[in-house]
Amino acid sequence: MKRETEASIYDTIPGGVELLRWFGCVPDFYDAEILDFTLRRNGTSTLNIHYWNMTNQVKDGHFVLEKHAVIHFAFDGIFDLSLKDFNQQNVIEKLRIDRFPDGSLPVPYEVSILPCHGLAGRIRARELTIGYTAGKPQ
Repeated sequence: MKRETEASIYDTIPGGVELLRWFGCVPDFYDAEILDFTLRRNGTSTLNIHYWNMTNQVKDGHFVLEKHAVIHFAFDGIFDLSLKDFNQQNVIEKLRIDRFPDGSLPVPYEVSILPCHGLAGRIRARELTIGYTAGKPQ
């Protein structure tokens, strides 16, 4: 299967370029928290994640965090889904987006959630859109 580089994948996703511009890099979602995940049989399913940039600065014994945002992933045409270990708190070690433009999969996008604690899994969808709301979640 042919996979694209992650930065170029964001160029193909509506809202992806804006997200890269906000963070200044491709986010790895390390230590991000899944706020909610709504699945719809028909229509758009959504995944909302709180993420930020971690700086090299330390204040009061903790790394300074900046550019907090709630990232909104919207999936249409989910073709395959595998999820496990949803919990009261769901912290990500990494979130990876792959794209398969060569037709090796029947859907172009695959989002993999690698857990630190809680939810893990994979979502394959025909369409993926990304948005964000700057700031910490309410």
